[in-house]
Order: sequence, then C-alpha cells, then structure tokens
Amino acid sequence: MPNPAAQAFERAKAIPSAQSRPDSALDVAALISNSRIIWGVIAAMAAAAVFSFRATNLSFAWESLDIVPASVVGLVAISWFFRRIRPASSIGFSTECCAQLMLVLTIGCALSYPSATTGFPYRDAVLNAADTWMGLDWRAYLHFFNDRPLLGTLGRLAYSSILLQLLVLIVSLAGPSRLLRLQQYILATALALVITLVVFAFVPASGIFTFLNIQPDEFANLSPIMTTNQILRLDALRNGQQSLVNGMEGLITFPSFHTVWAVLFMWVFYPIKQLRYGAIFLNLFIIASTPILGAHYFIDLVGGVVVAVVAVCGTARFSRGSRTSGASQKIPGVVLDIPGMSADKSREIQTAHDLWAQPACNLIAHTVAKSPMLMSGVATGASDEDVYTSG
Repeated sequence: MPNPAAQAFERAKAIPSAQSRPDSALDVAALISNSRIIWGVIAAMAAAAVFSFRATNLSFAWESLDIVPASVVGLVAISWFFRRIRPASSIGFSTECCAQLMLVLTIGCALSYPSATTGFPYRDAVLNAADTWMGLDWRAYLHFFNDRPLLGTLGRLAYSSILLQLLVLIVSLAGPSRLLRLQQYILATALALVITLVVFAFVPASGIFTFLNIQPDEFANLSPIMTTNQILRLDALRNGQQSLVNGMEGLITFPSFHTVWAVLFMWVFYPIKQLRYGAIFLNLFIIASTPILGAHYFIDLVGGVVVAVVAVCGTARFSRGSRTSGASQKIPGVVLDIPGMSADKSREIQTAHDLWAQPACNLIAHTVAKSPMLMSGVATGASDEDVYTSG
C-alpha cells in the first residue's frame, strides 16, 4: 500500500525550483501593480510639493539637484526600452525602481521645507518632558559619547552609512526573485516620508542642542552633524527670510527619519542571510548615535520606530505579492498534503510555514489582515529561493 506521506514528499520534490523557473505572468502582474501604486504615491507627493511651494511662496533651485533629474530620465528610458522594445523584466523593473527611489527621496526632502513654514510653536519642551518621563538624561548621554572619542567616530561613520546601505540594497534586491521586495521597500519609504512630514508640520522643534543650551566644550571630542544650525534654517523659513530652497538639509526633529531608515533597513535586509546580522548591528548603532549626531530627543527615536512599523504594515496592506510559497503560487493546487487533514487546514499550515523567517509584524499582518507577505528567506538554494519568492 503506497504511503501517502511519501507520495506527498515525491510531489513536492517534483516542483521546479524558483531558480529554474522564468518570471511568470503572475510575478509580472504583481510588479506592474506595485509599480503603479508607487507611481501614484510619487505623483501625489509631486502634486503636494508644487501646491505647497506655491502656497508658501517658496521657490526651488533646480540646479541644486545636480544629476538627479538626468539620472531619473535615463533610468526611466532604460526601463521603458527593456519593458517595451526588448523585453527583459529584471532590467526593466530594477531600473524603474532606482528612478522611483530617487524621486521619492528627492520630493520627500523638498517637501520638508514648506512643512517647516506652518508656524506651529516649537514643541521642544514637550519632547524633553517625554525624555524626562522615560528617565533618560540626554546631557549625560552626550558626556558619555564625548568621553569616548572612538565611539563618537564610529557612530559618525555608521550615521553616514545611509547612502552606502541604499547602494547595497539596490544591488542585492535588483535580481529577478527580489524585485517585489525592492518595490515594497520603496513604497514603505514613501509612506514613512509622508507620515513624517505630516507629523513634522504639527510638531516642529528647534533641536535639543538649542533647547538645552549645549555649549561647544561639552562635545569637544565629537563632530555632530546637527547642533544649533537647525534653528537658524527653521527660523529663516518661518519668518519668510528664506524663500529659495538651494540645497536640502535636515529640518525634522520629531520623528527621527534616521531611525525610520534604520528600522526599514533592518526589515528589508533581514531575509538576506549574508547581510542580516551586519545590517541589524549597524542600524542599531545608527539609532544609538542619532540623539547625539542628529540633535534628537530620545522620544524622536520612539516616534521613528512607530512610523517605520506603520509604513511596513501599510505596505503589507497595499502592495501586492504572493500570499503563499513560490511553489504553491506557480503551480495552482499544490499544497501541503497531510493524511487525514483537510485541504484548507493543510493550506493554512503551508502558509504559516512560509512565514517562518518573517518578523512578528508581518506575521500579524498576514494572519489578521490577510495582507501580502513582506518578509521571506534569501536565495541560497532551491528551497530558500522558493521561500524568498513568497513576497
């Protein structure tokens, strides 16, 4: 008598690995769907930028963008060529993703300037009170860093690693099996920027160096990226003394977008085993350095984490990806076949298994909201690749 479990195992082995499968129509459909969502968000951000710049009588020095516009046009042209003229989905969508990411970051930074002119009172007293309520002493933390110059140097290097991490992210996620993941990161970044800008408009702050009247001798061994210079730019924008945006610098205190970035990097790199722990260590160090190097209150970090989590959950809700494993998606009807168990229950177990490498946020998002899966395993072999294509 044939063994049902053995038969199920043999059928599972017969499923072709993701490495040997070409892009399917379903994959392309998901990429196109996500791409349209991202372009929609970019269009909304661009429209908001045009409206807000006009409403606040600000003008933008386009030459300050350097090669960004030309790069975006070039990337979009390459994407169009490899999607319309000489179809190559991997190249077409990866170059499009690069253009979308550049636009999201550029427009998001530009939007911070009109957001700074809303005129709401500075909330430094409230933010500092939140730190005190949590039992955290910012000045003591500054002295701790200042007494350890090497720690400050390493922290500055980590804090400045954002661009490097973006480059690594694009290189590591531009492959055919990971493009959905790259799209989800771009959408999460865009959502996080929108949330951050809205909060910033209502909760502006002059920065903790200004509020606590920190003197230069208190950070003599450090080189903070932001100190009291933030209040000068904010006041100039709020008082109408600056009407030309020529070069973009940090204006936002709460929530900390460096913290948002750090959390998103840990999330997006998590499935890649070769980068997972390095990304976690580096970005935790960035978060630890952010209060000193970025002139942030501790509560700004909490706000950044919350924004990142909301952005990831929003991405899970609105982006498109496969809801089951790559094998189940490519070959309809293939589910875990366990003797004596219903197909629905088997499919439920199969889906739970596919989520083994995902963080708790995505597990909740999948189980409760039935949203697309965002975390997955890295392609180190046939089985790992199957897990990775699950979203």
